[in-house]
Amino acid sequence: MSVKKRRSLFPYLLLALVLALAAYLVYDQSKSGKGLGIVGAAPEFTLEDVDGRTFDSQALAGSVRLMEFIFTNCPDICPATSYNMVLIQDELKKLGLFGDKVKMVAVTFDPERDTPQVLRRYAERMKMDLSGWVLLRGEESQTHDVAKRYGVTVQNLGDGQFVHTVTSLILVDSKQRIRKVYEMGSEMDNARIVKDIRSLVEENR
Repeated sequence: MSVKKRRSLFPYLLLALVLALAAYLVYDQSKSGKGLGIVGAAPEFTLEDVDGRTFDSQALAGSVRLMEFIFTNCPDICPATSYNMVLIQDELKKLGLFGDKVKMVAVTFDPERDTPQVLRRYAERMKMDLSGWVLLRGEESQTHDVAKRYGVTVQNLGDGQFVHTVTSLILVDSKQRIRKVYEMGSEMDNARIVKDIRSLVEENR
């Protein structure tokens, strides 16, 4: 190839290199958890905490929250999710983010069995640090409505059993916007979730 032809191709090669670099940076940013999109506004709600006090979701404004919908009588996916959230809790503690900057929220849709006492025992068994956890309950119709507004479908099968959408783990930013919805259970990618949480905390700085 002549020198003249090589020179004429140089701008195209340079453009290809720039585009490749830009594509890599976008990919790397998405893999690192940065640049999370906005799914939508997080619906407001009012429920009851484990002390029987009224809890308004507006109290969570200013902090990032990881929110699960559960019932403590669940034999598998709910306790697996709570267990993983506690592992995330412990990792966030090491980073100095748990409690003030990041909170964990669990909403039960089985208030008949999940009394405040039962929820406290569940928290103790799962090693939830209640300085940064909010455990909530309410009338069954009320909690099912809250779940529905968050995109979670719940069906009462009777005898203390429920089926619900497995994508019931929701990441909400400090401005009360849903930023990510994850699958629950033992296959949770805790490292990715921690990265996503850190990226939302960084947005406030």
